[in-house]
Amino acid sequence: MSSDDAALVRPISVPGHPVVVGGLVGLSGATAFVLVNAPGLPDVWALLARVAWALALVVAVWQMLLRRRRLTPASPPTRTGGLVYVASVLGMVAAIVLGARLLVGIARPELVPALVVTAVGAHFIPFARAFSAPVFGIIGWAMTALGLVGLLVGWQVAGGLVASATATTAGLVMLVAMARWTHRDDPTVTA
Repeated sequence: MSSDDAALVRPISVPGHPVVVGGLVGLSGATAFVLVNAPGLPDVWALLARVAWALALVVAVWQMLLRRRRLTPASPPTRTGGLVYVASVLGMVAAIVLGARLLVGIARPELVPALVVTAVGAHFIPFARAFSAPVFGIIGWAMTALGLVGLLVGWQVAGGLVASATATTAGLVMLVAMARWTHRDDPTVTA
């Protein structure tokens, strides 16, 4: 066994590593988007969404947590990174709470899932630079765009269906992006 082989680990075997913690949080969030919102779709689409979720989840878990690779040592977050994280999370929570109240107040509560997608997506965008992790930008911009389209289209037609489709799609997009771009952007991944 070469010294290179000795450095290969399954990320899940290093439970406190940011790849594992972030991966588990992301997988949970993406799963919630799909499983909570797929029931709002017509039956065949709900079934297809759940099948797509299961397949994407398996691939994402393999790529992010189970596949052997080299992990760079986890370094503590910078002070700026911590501030960006806290500000982004607080902004997301405020946008969801205030936006949901507004939508309920104007009798459009069915659009809340699309609002949540928009807020969650926007909260990821600053992470890309703050943590030198391009996958956050990809996920953030994709989800923000999906959420805004869901809000705009849902405002005009079949709001509940559009918002459910938006949130379900956002969960699937998160899983695919996490599997694909986490692998591609991680310089420590071995082929």
